Amino acid sequence: MMASCVFLLLLPLTGQQSTTTYTRDVNGRNVPLAEQSSTKENGQSVTTEYTTSVNGRKVPLESTEERVLREDSTGRTVERVIKRYDPNGNPGPVERQKIEVRLNPDGSSTSVTSVYRGDLNGRMELAERVTAEGTKSGNTVTTNTQVERPALNGSVEIAERQVRRVTSGENSSQSEATTYRKDPTGAFVESLRVVTDSSQQNGQTVENRAQYERLQGERLQLQSQTVTRARKNSDGTEVREVDIFRHVPGRAESTATPRLTERQIVEQRREDGRVVERKTAQRPTINDPDRLGAAELIGERVCTGKCI
Repeated sequence: MMASCVFLLLLPLTGQQSTTTYTRDVNGRNVPLAEQSSTKENGQSVTTEYTTSVNGRKVPLESTEERVLREDSTGRTVERVIKRYDPNGNPGPVERQKIEVRLNPDGSSTSVTSVYRGDLNGRMELAERVTAEGTKSGNTVTTNTQVERPALNGSVEIAERQVRRVTSGENSSQSEATTYRKDPTGAFVESLRVVTDSSQQNGQTVENRAQYERLQGERLQLQSQTVTRARKNSDGTEVREVDIFRHVPGRAESTATPRLTERQIVEQRREDGRVVERKTAQRPTINDPDRLGAAELIGERVCTGKCI
C-alpha cells in the first residue's frame, strides 16, 4: 500500500506562512517529511523549504528571496535569489533572476526574465533569458515567448519558442499553447501542444486538458489528458474530481487513446475556523489493471489563519 501524506498549512494574519508535510508509516503514524516557511512584508518575501536528512535532522533544501525593485504605472522589476542545498544542508551555487515587466501604451505587455547561475568559484553567468510579449484582440489574449540560452560558441541563441492563445467567453474559455524546439537540422518544429477547454454549467466547472507530444515521426500524438469536474455544494464544501488518462508503460499502443490510470477526489471544507482539504485516489490494481481499485487516502491539508 502506498503511504499517504498529510499537509498542515498555517497562514497567520501576520504575513507568515508555515507548511508541514507528513507521510504515514506502516503503523499509520504521521512522520514529518518536509516543511516550508514563508514571510512577506514591505514588498519582500522569503520562502525556505526544509527536508529531513538521513540522520533525522531538519536541513534546508531550497530558499527563495524575492523583492520588488520598482513598481509604477509602466511596469515592475523584481529580483529573485534562489539558494539550493545538498542532502546534508550544505549550500550550493546561487541563482539570481531578474524579472522586468513593461506595460506598453497600446495595451500590450512585455516581460523579460534573466536567469544567472553561479559556478563553484562564485562567478555569475547568464544561463537563460525568457522574453514574453502579450497582446489582446477582442476576447483573445496571445502571448509569444522565446527562450534564449548560451550556445557552445559563447553567444546566446534562441532555443525554444512558444505561442499561447487564450479566448474567454461568458461561461467558457479555451487555451492552446504550442511549443517549438529545434530538430537535428536546427529548424524549429512543433514539439508540444497543450489544449485546455473550460466551461461552467449548473454550478459545475469542467476543465479538459490534453497534452500532445512529438515522440516519433512528424505528427504530434495525444500522450495524456486530465478532466477535472469542480463544484461547490450547498453546505459550503468544494469537491474536485480529477480523471487522469495516460499511456500505460510497457504496452504497444502508441497510437491508442490514453487509458484512465487514476481518479482523484479532493474535498475541501471549513470546520472550526480551519480549511481542511482531503484527497483520495483510485488506481488500477496489479490483478486487474483495466479497472480502478478502491479509494485510498493520499493526502490531507489543514489550513488555519488567513486561508485562500
